[in-house]
Amino acid sequence: MSCTKNSVAAVAATLLGLGMAGSAQAVSSTSSPSNWRLLPGQAFKGVGGALDGVARIQFDGYVCSGSLLAGGAYVVTAAHCADGFSSMTVEFGVAGDQAAVTRSVAAKDAHVNPGWNGTLDTGADIAILKLSAPVTGIRGFNLSTTNDVGKEHLLAGYGTTATGGGGINPGWDEWGYAHYGYNTFDLTSKTFNDAWDGSGDNTYGETYVVDFDNGLTRNNTLQRVADLRGNGWTSGLGLGADEALIAGGDSGGGDYVWNGSEWLLSGVHSWGWQFCRDRVSPSCDLFSGASSSYGDLSGSTAVFSHGDWINSVTSVPEPGSFGLMLAGLAAAGLAARRRDARGTHS
Repeated sequence: MSCTKNSVAAVAATLLGLGMAGSAQAVSSTSSPSNWRLLPGQAFKGVGGALDGVARIQFDGYVCSGSLLAGGAYVVTAAHCADGFSSMTVEFGVAGDQAAVTRSVAAKDAHVNPGWNGTLDTGADIAILKLSAPVTGIRGFNLSTTNDVGKEHLLAGYGTTATGGGGINPGWDEWGYAHYGYNTFDLTSKTFNDAWDGSGDNTYGETYVVDFDNGLTRNNTLQRVADLRGNGWTSGLGLGADEALIAGGDSGGGDYVWNGSEWLLSGVHSWGWQFCRDRVSPSCDLFSGASSSYGDLSGSTAVFSHGDWINSVTSVPEPGSFGLMLAGLAAAGLAARRRDARGTHS
């Protein structure tokens, strides 16, 4: 199974692994993906169950990932995971392929960003799923409202796994678990593409770009491109054993930044790319034949670009609730009139 829908694959055959892999997702530069399993209740920065809201999404033979929003009624995922399906299941707390909580999503309850037209890297690859019933007892995510370029982030998803230096494409050996890892938002895709060939596009919002570093200059793709194009930015050599990248099945999963008290949803996994192949010589890819390996890039839709739209979807009352509110106000008004009437006759 793959997180990549046919419509997306047809748009850009060079974009690979629309999901997650790396030192965590669990690809690690030093250890097996099984060491990066995301377990229910696991603490990050001292917050127990911090990532329990990471969702596994299955629909029509495909797999994606997502993030439960605070309040428990909605999940954020990629638009290419929600732009047409017949049935969808959303699971939380999956361990050993057993889910702690399961919900469904009706096709009518999938809200795809209005700018999405099947083209990746325009900043519109984001969607909101309304669950069949709210999830309680699981921590959902609040949204980052700032541009987080330069920040280290925690990433997670239910996609395929491998190690960045293994030389093989990620597979489903770890299917029964989510995985996690870390990376740094290096720059936006508009900055990157404008520097490369002037084709940057942030029509509908920003996309964060990261590379999969192994500590070696020759595989530091973003720095090598910066050097070729006039050193418009700097990119470090990675986070060592913590470094991760997305792989197939991680599409729609989240990048989370720490604000000092909680993990905020900052990015939504959109695409992966073996950029250097046939573009930079000698190639910065460690393995040109393996996706989500050292030297590859990935992009995530920046949530701060879509805060107003997300709030417009999630804050709309249910169809029957307007009537209930009006009825409640009418009752309150009637009670007030009765109090006034009693006061008049006292």
